[in-house]
Amino acid sequence: MRPTRFQDFALQLAQSDPKAGSAATLKDAGDTKHPYGLAVTLEGREARFQFMAYSVPGDNFDVPETVVEGDPVPLDERRADGPEGWFAGVLAASGSREISGIEQWSLRENPADRRKGLTVEFHDGSKIYARAL
Repeated sequence: MRPTRFQDFALQLAQSDPKAGSAATLKDAGDTKHPYGLAVTLEGREARFQFMAYSVPGDNFDVPETVVEGDPVPLDERRADGPEGWFAGVLAASGSREISGIEQWSLRENPADRRKGLTVEFHDGSKIYARAL
């Protein structure tokens, strides 16, 4: 999934989730540094995620995207605290047939590799890295 479409997808999920307050793209929230991302209010506090993409090798953004579907990712019973866990849960609960996996960074085995954010893997081989700001 390309970053523009993922941003639209994430924004739609956030706007329809009753646990979230206001939601906007980072650009619409006034962030001029990060081209893709989400700003959402959770429990009265703003959370922001920057989206970075790993494209399928040979992907050409000048042609329409090829959507690849498979089994939706199951909802992981282990969930990180705060916005990271919320975002992982919302993505998994969406039932998107494009998402093949979701890794919550703060739950990684190696403590030196734990940060706040997600890796969202897609059946087409692309990934979105959603780094908590």
